[in-house]
Amino acid sequence: MSVSITNPLLSTGWSEWLASTIPTKTTLLTITGDPSSLRSVISSAAAQIAVETNWQPLMDLSQSIRGAQASLTIMSAELVLATATDQIVLLQATKAIFNATLNLKALEFDNNPYHYNLNKPANFIFAGVFGLIFAFNTLMVFKSRYWWYNITFFIGFGLEIIGFIGRIMSINDITTKNAYLVQYTGLTIAPAFIMAGFYFLCAQAVVIHGRSYSILKPLWYSYLFITTDILSIFIQAGGGAATSIAYNNHKSTKTGTNMILGGIIFQLIAMTIFVGLWIDFLLRIFFKDSAKLDNSNPYKKRSIKNFFKLLLGTPSARRHARISLDGFYNSKFQHIRSRPLFYWFPLAITVSVLAVYIRCIYRVLELSQGWRGYLITHEIYLLILEALMMSIAGLIFIPFHPYFVFGKVNVVKLAAIKKKLDVDEKSDPLLEESNHRLRSSL
Repeated sequence: MSVSITNPLLSTGWSEWLASTIPTKTTLLTITGDPSSLRSVISSAAAQIAVETNWQPLMDLSQSIRGAQASLTIMSAELVLATATDQIVLLQATKAIFNATLNLKALEFDNNPYHYNLNKPANFIFAGVFGLIFAFNTLMVFKSRYWWYNITFFIGFGLEIIGFIGRIMSINDITTKNAYLVQYTGLTIAPAFIMAGFYFLCAQAVVIHGRSYSILKPLWYSYLFITTDILSIFIQAGGGAATSIAYNNHKSTKTGTNMILGGIIFQLIAMTIFVGLWIDFLLRIFFKDSAKLDNSNPYKKRSIKNFFKLLLGTPSARRHARISLDGFYNSKFQHIRSRPLFYWFPLAITVSVLAVYIRCIYRVLELSQGWRGYLITHEIYLLILEALMMSIAGLIFIPFHPYFVFGKVNVVKLAAIKKKLDVDEKSDPLLEESNHRLRSSL
């Protein structure tokens, strides 16, 4: 038996188009309004499509027609459900409402710049974590005198919390373009400031152990890598601005995206060099003086096992560092090296830097796939490889803030390093070489 439905509202069609995806959860609210107004929207949009040539206005007009058609379908089907008695007609009306609901949901998703539904608990949790880190660093700006470090972490984690505030704003309205751009720009630029703080800490670690243990002079870690960070920030900021303008004007964001990608790649290259120099520094403070140790010392051998034991601070490694190695380091800062947290300070820097490094690798891979790539359209990767990594980097340096590790008074100041006031007889490589030659000639 065939059934004919003659209600005039149904002449708009129940199945003009179908959603390409089915959401896991959809809520239908009763559609109210004037059907004639919806028909006017359709006819007006169709007339404009006939003369429009730009692709973005055509997309907007198409979406207007789709939304109006879906709304008319729901209104028509609701009327049928209220009056019809035939079971087949009722089933057809129900199916029409279901498909139209999917269509409206698909329309909303088409305007979703994330291309996924944000995980509300996870974003609130990370916003809270970054809020805690930011609050701590704000306090330390006023409490401690490690100015450069405090400022970089203050700005960096301030940008992180701004980024997640943007994501929370997007939860309430997923189609808000400004919220999306705020979150993306904040989360993209923040690590450059945070790494600047680590470069400062690395320079101080070199001074405290002794200049002879580093390939670069202490201040070169700041001069070289902070310069690369500044360039990276400008490139990424320029790319973000270009992307924002293009996005708001419905134009291609390729140029801005490539600028952001180039800035992150530049930052990653600089970080790779820094990680190599940092590992070399660790190898030197652990093994440079091995030849001077007794042959029975188990840490005399330069091996991966001994490296990780010294880095992780096993009981025997700490005892070896205190008894055998500390005498070779800069004697002027022995009081800092004897502080309770200092031994694990290189480990704290290593873990935090590697966390930021993993995040930068992720961002390069993400942007290289484009704005519709797999990584950028699946939130789990951002939560783990971005938010979690940056959380680790920030949380570690709550207990390992230099205020707690080095002491309340900043004794390794920029002016002192410039004047080489940190250099003593044991830490000056030229003087060491001179003494070695003198001893050899005797």
